[in-house]
Amino acid sequence: MTTTSLTFSSAFGTRTAVGALLLDALISEDTVLDSYASSYPVEDGSTITDHIANEAERLSLSGQVTSADITLFGEGGWQKLVQAKEVLRQLHEARAPITISTVLDTYSDMVMERCRIGRSNEGDHFTVDCDFRRITKAELRTEAVPEDRAKNPAKGKAGASRRSGGKASTKPVAGGSQADATRYVNNVVGGTGKG
Repeated sequence: MTTTSLTFSSAFGTRTAVGALLLDALISEDTVLDSYASSYPVEDGSTITDHIANEAERLSLSGQVTSADITLFGEGGWQKLVQAKEVLRQLHEARAPITISTVLDTYSDMVMERCRIGRSNEGDHFTVDCDFRRITKAELRTEAVPEDRAKNPAKGKAGASRRSGGKASTKPVAGGSQADATRYVNNVVGGTGKG
């Protein structure tokens, strides 16, 4: 699986980059680390961490892209804005985990949950507000049942069975037998139906 690279760096003279897209300013970077703690009493002597669940890490970034081009080579003007918007659309449509790097941190396995692109008539630029969430990966594990722990009828068959489950009859029950069967089920299960 290809991981799209999303790089944000902010320092004097350094522009922020989203893959091939350069952001001209990184306005804000907010990391959210939430946990859910049980509201029920915890039994004395139990492990407290068993009653606290960590939620997936979230990241919010805000930046700007302008039509100005400060590089020697490359396209500038409106074409730069059009391409920048297209890159963000492709990230949204790909629905793939991405890696985000900033001056403060590197965030891996993040997915874009929201991207808001806004433009006003106050110049040739647009703002980008993005929300990301970390995807928590689980590892699938399988275990074989040890032969010595299997009960006698299951010896030699632990983990698999080729024994037929039998056949079910699909013929309707005769009139009197149907009423008898209904009464029996109602008596055993405690149903209230009348037979």
